[in-house]
Amino acid sequence: MTGTFAISSSMQDYLEAILNLSEKDDGLARITDIANMLSIAKASVSQTISSLKDLGLVAQERYGPVELTCAGRELAIKVRHRHRTLRRFLVEVLGVDPNIAEKDACLMEHVVSQQTLEKFMEFLETTGKPEGAAGAGISSGAGAMKNPIGDEGREAKILRSVNTRALSELQTGEKGKVLRTTAKGPVHRRILEMGVTPGAEIFVKGVAPLGDPIEVLVRGYHLSLRKEEAATIFVEVV
Repeated sequence: MTGTFAISSSMQDYLEAILNLSEKDDGLARITDIANMLSIAKASVSQTISSLKDLGLVAQERYGPVELTCAGRELAIKVRHRHRTLRRFLVEVLGVDPNIAEKDACLMEHVVSQQTLEKFMEFLETTGKPEGAAGAGISSGAGAMKNPIGDEGREAKILRSVNTRALSELQTGEKGKVLRTTAKGPVHRRILEMGVTPGAEIFVKGVAPLGDPIEVLVRGYHLSLRKEEAATIFVEVV
């Protein structure tokens, strides 16, 4: 499958725009809508959509709306997650104005080298935010970091909750709200990129006879999770 960064930054913007449009009320991403969202001429949009079709990332009937393929949706989710993470860091950690942060997040995605961007994303997702940011006190040492989600007191409180279980423990038909994941490294990034983030509702569609894999519905799309991945995701049963 085409990798997250195997296509140009502009194409990634197209995929994110199509994903956002597909989640609006009518669920349609028309050429005109994409052009308006990206402030690009319709002719240029049509040309890029044709390229994305050749890559197997979108589908479109003649003059019809543009739809993401499974590969395109997965890639678009990764792109949007990266953009939102960068924006959230600028706003919540550095205190940048949200409107400026939105523009700067786009610039960072397009200008910073791919290796630096990937390392920066990994840092944000595994380290947490500076304890001195957004009103928090600075811990010992300049720039010391602390992961608020990994705080032992909070973790203990979450895991003591009678309504909290690992996703792997849920049965078919049950659903929960994601609280956190204990996964690390690439697995942690993959889980977040799939949209399994704190606050997201997740519904168990089915469990294989041996408990692996687990089919779930999250943010309107279907995922297949390995049991070991699901065991790292803690949810509040609802």
